[in-house]
Amino acid sequence: MGALQEAFVAHDLAAVTRLFDDEVVLFGTAAANLDRTQTDAYVARVIAQEGILRWGWDQVVPVLDEPGVLAFAVVGTVGFEDAQGQLVGERDAFRLTCVAVLREGHWRLRHFHGSVPQQG
Repeated sequence: MGALQEAFVAHDLAAVTRLFDDEVVLFGTAAANLDRTQTDAYVARVIAQEGILRWGWDQVVPVLDEPGVLAFAVVGTVGFEDAQGQLVGERDAFRLTCVAVLREGHWRLRHFHGSVPQQG
């Protein structure tokens, strides 16, 4: 997932979307995106935000590891940093589930569900 983080740090939409499978489904805190077009538009809005989106993965739990498919869950934190790498605001709790598929020798995200749990 280092490539995904690097693409977000660079605000490089093309690099992010190259990591998605053509049949990607992405659920974020703000929207459910059920196809590639919706997912690309959502990611474009996230990347357009000021600052750098930075995840911290505290625990990764493999759920399925089969030839050509990998599913895992993550708990950790998420927050925005400025251009100098300083935290802007607070880091929030973050949860994530992903399914990656092997396509033409490269792992691609088919499912990405990352969100910040509601407080209280």
